[in-house]
Amino acid sequence: MSENKKLPIGSVIGILGGGQLGRLLSISASQLGFKTHIFDPDPKAPAKQVTNLSSTFDYKDKRALENFANSVDVITFEFENIPVETIQICAELTSVFPNVNALSICQDRTNEKKFLNEMNIPSSPFVPAKSFQEILQSVHVLEPPLILKSSRFGYDGKGQKIIYSKEEIEGAASEFNDRPVILEKLIDFNLEISIIICRDMFGKIAVFDPAENLHENGILIESKVPASIPFSLASDAILIASKIVNALEYVGVMGIEFFVTKENKLLVNELAPRVHNSGHWTQSGCLINQFEQHIRAISGWPIGNGKRHSNVLMQNVLGSNVKLLDRNSNSSTNIYGKDDPKDGRKMGHKNYIR
Repeated sequence: MSENKKLPIGSVIGILGGGQLGRLLSISASQLGFKTHIFDPDPKAPAKQVTNLSSTFDYKDKRALENFANSVDVITFEFENIPVETIQICAELTSVFPNVNALSICQDRTNEKKFLNEMNIPSSPFVPAKSFQEILQSVHVLEPPLILKSSRFGYDGKGQKIIYSKEEIEGAASEFNDRPVILEKLIDFNLEISIIICRDMFGKIAVFDPAENLHENGILIESKVPASIPFSLASDAILIASKIVNALEYVGVMGIEFFVTKENKLLVNELAPRVHNSGHWTQSGCLINQFEQHIRAISGWPIGNGKRHSNVLMQNVLGSNVKLLDRNSNSSTNIYGKDDPKDGRKMGHKNYIR
């Protein structure tokens, strides 16, 4: 697809990844009159329940990816752990949004922190390490408490270890088996917020209101809007988010997580090059939600302004709690169609108008 061409109704949108975000993107695409093609190695991926076409192959299967790319008009992805090589194969045959540079930066914690530093965007102090010995040496640069994170493939608190003293570093390092990691200063924050921002292929930006987030064991429990922060801080977060998406020449929706420190300063915690869990509130709080916004952006359609019409509380539904959702009548309910309600697994979410 040419970057200055609007996709007509009936076009096919390819989505790499078939989890709940792919599912919700597919539903929004359908509402706009598009067809979708989900590519995911899992034959039972939830998004495959709500798509026109699906492919069940490994993300490194070159021939399958080429067939997939040739069957669609534009491609996007629902999570950042898609191999960069996968995107490169697809991009040779059709347009892919967001671009491969944004993915390569955001899927690697060290690359992401270096990018933020180069942009003079504040984040927590960090030291990258590629081996057991480098991890041990890092405590001479950063004093505990620290958080040790896998540079890649971490989500919902996985691949992380908190270190409260120098004596704990060796045991923590041994759990990572010489994988590339990053040590970050553990931030004593006041609260966590996130910005859901969209940039279209013409450079227009729309931002949803900041959400205030609550995590437990690294898993998002709830998000609420409005966030309990001053207007000036919300404005600063929006300016930072805009600076990031412009620098990346980003197209689509991005989620940006921030710490608000005890001194009321902002530190960027994480960039997610996709629609984001903390933006699910937009389904009940905005005329055009984050999923439709993303589909519009990658299709060359006009994007919405992100304006909020209601105060919303979004709560994730984890594990076997999904079985209780049929008793609920005072919220908007989304169930993701997953088979196995493991403890801590996101099975759905609820939105309440506050």
